[in-house]
Order: sequence, then structure tokens, then C-alpha cells
Amino acid sequence: MRGGGNGSDGAATEWRGTRGARTSPNPYERPYHPGVRIVGHGIDLVEIARVEALIGRHGARAVERIFTPGEAAYAEASSRLRGQRFASRFAAKEAVFKALGTGWGAGIAWTEAEVVLLPSGAPTVRLHGRAAEIAAEHGITGWLVSLTHTATHAAASVIAVAEP
Repeated sequence: MRGGGNGSDGAATEWRGTRGARTSPNPYERPYHPGVRIVGHGIDLVEIARVEALIGRHGARAVERIFTPGEAAYAEASSRLRGQRFASRFAAKEAVFKALGTGWGAGIAWTEAEVVLLPSGAPTVRLHGRAAEIAAEHGITGWLVSLTHTATHAAASVIAVAEP
């Protein structure tokens, strides 16, 4: 199991919350990380067919306008998952803009929010340009990102965090 140091052996995990140390009976529960504060949260759900239709209508122009070269390469690397990969990254970008408090616009280009994979395989966000400036203004130092998809929909949840 990744992260949190929690094993799958059923052992209780000690964690600290706002009411002091407690023991959680759930071995999959992540420990509380004191000092990290949530600055913003964004969530988005998209229909995969709509993203595929957008790319189908506008081709490479749409891909270059919305996705970074790294995101496009990742999506194109799997013909079976191409639509889901593009759609989940599209949803993540929308969620990032919501977490920043700007929504889409405010002089931010789609490619200024980039979904990248950590060495563990977990997704995170790398910001560029005006998006990075806005994040710095809000004190955002990191992102917690969750992407998911079915055969028809893709969703992203993005939490902007700040260190003390």
C-alpha cells in the first residue's frame, strides 16, 4: 500500500487530530498531517464522448490548446485509454481552476495547469505562467489530486494545500 505508512495487516494506526492522539481501527486511514491547510478544492465531472468529440472536430489544434505535450503523449500512448486519459486531465484542469478560485479564464491558458505523474504513479499538478502566480499569491505549496473514470465519464478532485 502506498503512502501514510499504514499496513494492510489490520493493525491500528495512531494519528493526531484536533482533539489529540487517537488510535484508528481502520488500517487504511491516512494519518493526520498537522500544519498543512487546505486553501481550495475543486471537483469536475466530464463526459468522455464530449472531450473525444472536441478533439475529433478540431484535431491537433484542440490538443495543443488544451493539453501540454507531456499530457498529450501520455494520453496517446494508449489507444484503448486515450479518451479516458484526455478527459480525466481535462476534468483535472477545470478542478484546478476552481481550487484557485478563478474558474476557467482570468487570463489563464489551459496548458498552464498540467497533470504530471509522480514516481509512485500518483497524479499531481504542475502550474505555469499566470496560474503559478495566482497559486503563489494564495500561498499554495502543493496539490492532492485524484482522477477516476468509467467507460463514459471522467472525474477529478483537486485540493490545493499550503505548508505552515
